[in-house]
Amino acid sequence: MELRPAQSGNWRPVPGTRPRSLLARLVAASGRVVLTERLLSDVWPDEPPAMRAKAVAQVVHRLRRLLGDRHGVLIATRPQGYELRIPDMEIDAIVAGLLVERGRARLACGDAASASALLGRALGLWRGEPYDGVECADPAGPVACHGAHLARLRVTALESRIDADLALERHREVIDELSGLVAGNPWHEPWWPRLMLALDGAGRRADALHTYQRLRTLLVDGLGVEPGPEARRVHQRILRGERPAKGCRCG
Repeated sequence: MELRPAQSGNWRPVPGTRPRSLLARLVAASGRVVLTERLLSDVWPDEPPAMRAKAVAQVVHRLRRLLGDRHGVLIATRPQGYELRIPDMEIDAIVAGLLVERGRARLACGDAASASALLGRALGLWRGEPYDGVECADPAGPVACHGAHLARLRVTALESRIDADLALERHREVIDELSGLVAGNPWHEPWWPRLMLALDGAGRRADALHTYQRLRTLLVDGLGVEPGPEARRVHQRILRGERPAKGCRCG
């Protein structure tokens, strides 16, 4: 997990398991106050009360020094806890969400070029996995849930940006990317029809049809099910030699 102090603009790693966990808890709260007792139970679940009485204040002090937050403006002390006070447009997760929303709206309107640019900007804000290096004591807690949300948002942004690039007939440009996505997560079926479209658009019809057979073998042998409707539609479209309308999204 890293942060970028405003005065330097450079990314810095957050040292220490507990500072990372406490900062992650404040980030996941999205500007709401996190009670001190909640921080203690989330970050120091196994420590006796006597040993953690001053722990939160000490870790907050360390984070403020790292942020250059001399006056407690960014991490504000509240009567019963702490609040992370950073403008929305300085939080990459919020900016990414807005860019994805705008990009998908432009794609739905048929403006694939603008959509690709907006979604590419959104994807450029990701730096590794959400909350990397943060220990989550509660797999259903706020940090884990927010991390899962950000992971889903990235997949949505990537699928939509690839759809925009396919609509722009950038078939050859996305083949290697899609091949890597299929190899890295073959059970995420939406990658497969997009790879089929890219291969077919690049003049590799036989490879596109073979990709469908690979998907079908994977699903039938692994799960006992046939490919979903999107993959079947794309397969039939390729068999018939149909070209999707320019600006049309996958499926």
